[in-house]
Amino acid sequence: MSQFNISDPFLRRMVYAIGIMGVITFGFYTVSLLRSSIVLVLNALSPFIAALLMAYILAPLVIILQQQLRLGRIMGTLVLYMLVVLAVFLLLAFLIPKILSEFIRLFNTLKAVIPPLLTKLSQNEYLQIDKELILLIQEKIKAVEIDYEKLAASLIPGLKKIASGGFEAVEFATKGIFTSVGSVISFFSSLTLVGIIAFYFIADWEKIGPMLRKMIPPKHRDRSFAVMGKIDNAVGGFLRGQLTVSAIVGILFAVGLFGIGFVGFPALRNYCVLIGTAAAIGGFIPYLGPLIGATPAILIVLLTGGGMPWTTKIITLGGVLLLFSVIQAIEGFVLQPRIVGKGAGLHPLVVMLALIFGAQFGIGGMMIAVPAASILRVLIREFYWLPIERREAELGDSA
Repeated sequence: MSQFNISDPFLRRMVYAIGIMGVITFGFYTVSLLRSSIVLVLNALSPFIAALLMAYILAPLVIILQQQLRLGRIMGTLVLYMLVVLAVFLLLAFLIPKILSEFIRLFNTLKAVIPPLLTKLSQNEYLQIDKELILLIQEKIKAVEIDYEKLAASLIPGLKKIASGGFEAVEFATKGIFTSVGSVISFFSSLTLVGIIAFYFIADWEKIGPMLRKMIPPKHRDRSFAVMGKIDNAVGGFLRGQLTVSAIVGILFAVGLFGIGFVGFPALRNYCVLIGTAAAIGGFIPYLGPLIGATPAILIVLLTGGGMPWTTKIITLGGVLLLFSVIQAIEGFVLQPRIVGKGAGLHPLVVMLALIFGAQFGIGGMMIAVPAASILRVLIREFYWLPIERREAELGDSA
């Protein structure tokens, strides 16, 4: 039987690239056809996916507790759960009120500062901005209100009526409480379910490896476990490492901005926890945390009035940019290589694309997006890129 061969190397590469693009296009088309079914399955399995990720992140900590405290697997898992619940409770008890108060203060500050700034821009002869448009924007900004009383009433309706007493007030408040707190109860029920499933995953974590070893044929066992070891290093290193890095970046920003505000620009001290939390959340995408932390800090410095001299603002801007540079350097040269690891890191664009693609399939898709990207990276490198490098090295040696 004759074989189809292309002698021209360039044409062979072009046909190969077109074939790969065709396979990728067909894959995307197939996924788009099955999107509703995939979303349904991922939403149904989202508690198990979240529990598996939670177990995957916490299992090494349980092993450390077992070794340090000489505990059994179950007791080590229970001790870790107690520590995690205590840490989360203390963090939320401090962070939530502080973040809300800083957000409210920032909202009121922006609402007071932006209209005069727009007026100055409309009076600038070089910009030539339509004054009617400026007036319309100013009216819209003034119309924006956060009704905290209404917000509290929507969470616990009739709370004021309870204080006045009466059976009707109690009945109304009880109905309102059960109606509004239903979503909160549902959330904590789901969280409890995830915790219970993760507990069983962690307790039986050491049994997963031997079970997989039995399922793989002996001739493929060593190669499969070598690849799975690299996948474990990539996924575990990124998830555990990037979460740690983002937390450190958030703390560094909060402490740094508090120090700058304490020295000479009090406005930054008023929003340091809010900005630090935003930097920590954005820090899950590599190198994005410092950018998210520096941007609102710079805007706060520029928009803050109150008779603050421009000399102080320029010095503060220099301090914020210096803080941004230091944190960026610490993350790039210390935290990423030492905590995340060279083989586990994903390019920021890959992380963002994975999250955007996963968001098309709901919360379950977002949870598995980054681990799937890490697994795909290892598989492409192991079965596609490394053979190319070995082939090129052999060609170089023969030449």
